[in-house]
Amino acid sequence: MENNKMLIRLPLALCAVAMMTLPALAQSGGPAIAYTTANLNMRAGPGTNYPVLATVPQGGGVTVFGCTANFSWCDAAFANVKGWVSGKYLSYGVQGNYYGRPIPSAGVYIGVPRYGNNYPIYRRPPPVVRPVQPIYPRYPRRY
Repeated sequence: MENNKMLIRLPLALCAVAMMTLPALAQSGGPAIAYTTANLNMRAGPGTNYPVLATVPQGGGVTVFGCTANFSWCDAAFANVKGWVSGKYLSYGVQGNYYGRPIPSAGVYIGVPRYGNNYPIYRRPPPVVRPVQPIYPRYPRRY
């Protein structure tokens, strides 16, 4: 009888351990969701010497694809713009143990990929061109 209980408990224990590790595995190595803690310039590359592509408003949600080795700059997307933002102004935005923690302190634990020296540089997004309404001389209306 004791052997039967052990045979039932062992798979249950293994199942419980697997259920606890699945959220960590699901997040590791992929994009992370973060929120900005200030109005944040999104730049073409990881540094203030790169041009500004857009400004992310405070509280704006960004998708973080990776960061520099020390998490000081993160490759992110906001709306339809992709660029680099300062990591110290990003807070992790997924519920769990690291929710609300700055990306530089949580990045290793949530599995944000890190770039070496081979990081992407982005261009300015194309300007939005609105069609110009032609100006017609005022003619009397015909009914």
